[in-house]
Amino acid sequence: MTIRYEVRSAALTGLPTEVMRLGGDLDALLAGVGLSRAELEDGDCLIRIEQLVRLLAEGADQLHCPDLGLRLAHHHGVEMLGLLGRLLVREPDLHTAFLAVQRYLALHNKAEHWRLLALEGRVKVQRIEHFFAEEGAQQYREMAIADCARLVRAMGGTDLRPLRIEFSHSPVAPLSAYRQHLGCEVRFDQETDCLVYDAEILTRPVLSISNDRSVWLDDYLRALLDGLQDDLELQVRSLVVQTIGLREHSLGHIAELLGLQARTLQRRLQAQGLTFRQLVHQVKMDTAGWHVQASSMPLTLLADVLGYTEQAAFSKAFRNHFGESPSAWRRLHRGGAAG
Repeated sequence: MTIRYEVRSAALTGLPTEVMRLGGDLDALLAGVGLSRAELEDGDCLIRIEQLVRLLAEGADQLHCPDLGLRLAHHHGVEMLGLLGRLLVREPDLHTAFLAVQRYLALHNKAEHWRLLALEGRVKVQRIEHFFAEEGAQQYREMAIADCARLVRAMGGTDLRPLRIEFSHSPVAPLSAYRQHLGCEVRFDQETDCLVYDAEILTRPVLSISNDRSVWLDDYLRALLDGLQDDLELQVRSLVVQTIGLREHSLGHIAELLGLQARTLQRRLQAQGLTFRQLVHQVKMDTAGWHVQASSMPLTLLADVLGYTEQAAFSKAFRNHFGESPSAWRRLHRGGAAG
């Protein structure tokens, strides 16, 4: 089943300014991915995530600007989120604002969601893709993480910087660019994309609280969400992504998280021409393909992260899926990137 992942074109706010600053041709860049300047200016126009990923990747390459995604984030504020932004500034503190993002992000971006994880004295804000590792997505991923860091400062105070940021890919820009744009420790080749903060930020009040708590807006949001409910395939794949590293991605556990019996989940998937085993395998291979081509994570660690007890089993599954061994796939893709 093909799922269409869309993002509001406001996610590209600032692109015309940066392209002009770098001496590029905006119309040519947009045309290359099937977009127009009118769609970009609309803000609420829905564009496919594949178009956004390609536009940033090709823009970074053609403009010789390896930190393009990080630069665009400097143009993004709460207002860029549209209706979602109006909802967030009504929340009393950052904790409830984070929870609102988890629930309502599809109002702005259907291609990902964010998860809040409590650590000892710290909190991890983890980004989880729905479109499963589109090749060349480094610029998009870096923009998304930088956007989150900027939104936290906009809502909670300019002093709120992450303790560190983690990317699942290798650096594509000079390390000095990451320090300049993000202002904190940055780690690469990690298991997931995330930001780590001191847990104290959750109690920070949202600075620009609106008094607009009108019933019409709440009713409108509920109506929108009713139409944005994820289909079963997307829900299962997303839960597998979140639980696979903990070895908690069994049929029984995923069904429990969905409030279903295991047999009911199997039956509903079969009605869509899917099987649970098929979805788990696809998630593993999509995740493996991303890490192998975009990061330098050791293959032994990657096999463990994906739930394989032996690297040989991982290598065999990877070869059967991609037609190449993980090491050969990495040489092919990283060699091209290095060149």
